[in-house]
Amino acid sequence: MEVDPQIIPTAVPEASGPGTFNLATVAAEPEALPKKKRDKREPAKVERPPGKTLLPISKVQHIIKADKDIAIVAKEATFLICCAAEEFIKRFGEAAMALAERDKRSTLQYKDIATVVRKADEFLFLEEIIPWTVPEAAPKRKVKDSNITGSLGPLDQFMAKPRAGSGTEEAPRIIINEDGTMQTADSEMPDDFALM
Repeated sequence: MEVDPQIIPTAVPEASGPGTFNLATVAAEPEALPKKKRDKREPAKVERPPGKTLLPISKVQHIIKADKDIAIVAKEATFLICCAAEEFIKRFGEAAMALAERDKRSTLQYKDIATVVRKADEFLFLEEIIPWTVPEAAPKRKVKDSNITGSLGPLDQFMAKPRAGSGTEEAPRIIINEDGTMQTADSEMPDDFALM
């Protein structure tokens, strides 16, 4: 940023008092201007208090109970499983974040996590769970226009049928025989036994 010498005199009298500043000094020092870049802020450090976990113990107990092979688990064992899960998540996240930082990114992407699974022996057991490529969604089907196909689907056929009582078609007559069986009426049968 250049300063035009005609606008700002070289000898500016110093003002004193709060809220006053020297315009020549401000114009001469470009670092005094506000920066447009955002400062990186450090992530908040999460400390686990002794005897407590960051993961909810009730949820971990529920997951443990889902395994039919395990009958009873002590509270201390559940606590240790929670601590081990926290440590695993921490190491897995740090390894993936290191890959993202190498690419000068501050956001994790799926490819970072998949790369950590393939490259680090510590996480190789996740290879079946986390595939190398993201499975693509099924291709979306286009809506078929009923005028183009000419045939109706099952629901369309059902809705297109004339309804009983609409006056367009008579409902079939049902006949109850003497032995209690029912049948539809033929045109040859007398109307004495027919029911509507």
